[in-house]
Amino acid sequence: MTDAKFDRGTVQRAAERGHAPSVSRRGFLKGAAAGAAIAAASSAVTWRGAIAESKKLVVTTMPGPRWEMALKASAKAYMEKNKDVSIEVLVSPYAEHYQRIGTSLIEDSSDFDAHLFDPVLIGQSYPKLLPLQEHFDKDPEWRDYYINGVPYFYRGSWDWDGVPYSIVHDANCMMTWWRKDVFAGAGLAEPARFETILENAKKLNEKKPGAGFMTCAARNAWFLGMTYTGMMWGFGGKWYENDSPERFGRLSKDNPPGKVTLDSPENIAAMTMLRDLSKVWNEASLNAQEFENAEAFKNDVSHQQIMWSGFMILQNPKENPNFHDKLVSRDFALGGTNNDASKTGMKGGFGLAIPKASKNIDLMVDFAKFVTRPENAENFILAGGQPSNTSLLNKWGEQPQYQVFKSIAQGIANGHHLAQFAEGPELFQLITQHAGDVVTGKAEPEQACVNMKKDVEVLLERGGYNA
Repeated sequence: MTDAKFDRGTVQRAAERGHAPSVSRRGFLKGAAAGAAIAAASSAVTWRGAIAESKKLVVTTMPGPRWEMALKASAKAYMEKNKDVSIEVLVSPYAEHYQRIGTSLIEDSSDFDAHLFDPVLIGQSYPKLLPLQEHFDKDPEWRDYYINGVPYFYRGSWDWDGVPYSIVHDANCMMTWWRKDVFAGAGLAEPARFETILENAKKLNEKKPGAGFMTCAARNAWFLGMTYTGMMWGFGGKWYENDSPERFGRLSKDNPPGKVTLDSPENIAAMTMLRDLSKVWNEASLNAQEFENAEAFKNDVSHQQIMWSGFMILQNPKENPNFHDKLVSRDFALGGTNNDASKTGMKGGFGLAIPKASKNIDLMVDFAKFVTRPENAENFILAGGQPSNTSLLNKWGEQPQYQVFKSIAQGIANGHHLAQFAEGPELFQLITQHAGDVVTGKAEPEQACVNMKKDVEVLLERGGYNA
């Protein structure tokens, strides 16, 4: 599975949406020449630090508190305990970070000791990464803490054939947020179901136009497709009949999708709800990503949202002085006839993956474990990190500023991941297209679902998954 090409278009779309890309297996490692060409085009990618040497580590990451600052704070704490160790945290913008991963793995580069790693890359990358089970077993105390604390339905996305290829330190998921003061004043119910969200939105809009509902629906970045997919699971639907959380969105010829079910009653119900919400949502939703959603809350524009969890700033008095103590979150909503809260929403996040080519494997494993240890939690969280360990999430979630951690603890256990197969990005592009037709009034929900099913059937047949 190392014969894939690094897809420039996928990376560019990732950069445009300011979010980790869903890079395909075929679009990642095929062709060293393609990777080299990309590398030559970007000074950030052509960076070559000093050849890894004993007691020096180079870890790549993306910018922002959750990734860059959390890892830098962890590195500082580790170096204070290990005076002879030097750790460089190398930061690159979103697209360049993924280009660097692809180029370095193609070349078997020893320049980097670990990459901040997206689970959608595991299928095409694991042959170039260090299998970690042996290293886990050398430290049973840490292994048991890690395995018992990070839900398997979350950390398993960084496994392949049951073998772990990352130490998963970061967590994220889609969830519902609302202004509790506004809800209390209007006597509105907690938005645990989409039917409630819709009714709340209508009532909130009567008091303040545009305040009732907002979501991440940027159609140029697949947010609408991801939001619809979370709703689909919330209504009890599936992409295809063999989809389940324990499959981690993976397909192969030996692990086929089965019948495409995008026109099922549950899917049509979810699409109908999306249409109904689009009739009352804040119109900024059509182009909104997480940043726009967060600003809408901070500026008293929106009072109820479906968005990603990665905005602790919303509950931080310094970052959100006016409403930090008035915003709360919960796990992703359910809808229709579905009452199974254990299978809803979407989750995402990152782990630290170590290339086989690293010259400092034992030291890098030790640092990666340190990042997740309880003794480092304060460094990691205060710098902006979102831990993957549910014991840490629930403990810190007792503090108002970190209430969202309790929702993350639920979301990473209950939600699904992005599709982990070669055509996964195209799947989300098709879903976004048809959901976009519905919210812009170009198609009715039932017909859009039928058309979406047909297009996905062609996509999967082309990939040979049901052959």
